[in-house]
Amino acid sequence: MLIRSLSRWTLVLALGLAGLLTPAWAQNSTSGGTGSLEPQGFPKRKSGLWEVRSTGAQSHGLAATRYCVGEKTDQAEAHLDRRAGAKGSCTMGAFKRVGMAWVAESVCREGKVNIISKAVASGDFETEYRIDTVVNYDPPVAGVRKEDKDAILANFIGPCLSNQRAGDMVVPGMGTLNMIDGTFRAEPSSGPALRKKRGT
Repeated sequence: MLIRSLSRWTLVLALGLAGLLTPAWAQNSTSGGTGSLEPQGFPKRKSGLWEVRSTGAQSHGLAATRYCVGEKTDQAEAHLDRRAGAKGSCTMGAFKRVGMAWVAESVCREGKVNIISKAVASGDFETEYRIDTVVNYDPPVAGVRKEDKDAILANFIGPCLSNQRAGDMVVPGMGTLNMIDGTFRAEPSSGPALRKKRGT
């Protein structure tokens, strides 16, 4: 359901598996991917490997993901792993500077329910950043559920691994989804370990 997808979007923004999140298809970029807030008017992370973890109640127990940021991941067309524009029944807004933070709003419709979300991104984007998301339902879902809240925390780890490409998002237990070209690489099976366990 779309309502559940909104909560997953805040996770990776992290997991990249939600219907609201679309891959940032490769675009020409003139930036060097050196991090910090760029004068073009959008948040830009330091190039390298980031660990992203959701702190929301609905994501309790989920492992953190790791995301390889490069030149083609953060640009004017893609802000923190999301692209502005119409996405099915949703209209996704771009991140815009408001004071010391970056704010993006989105409006979706599921049946008779309008779903309005606001994401606030803060941090230095060199060592860490945080995205807080509030989702409001109008009218309330089942007559009682008016809003959901979630947040993700991201920390810079270091250079991407030698086998990683820009846009690679590693989801523990599943594999690697590349958010630029949409390709998926499953985690290698642990055949030898399984055979050893069965032989014991």
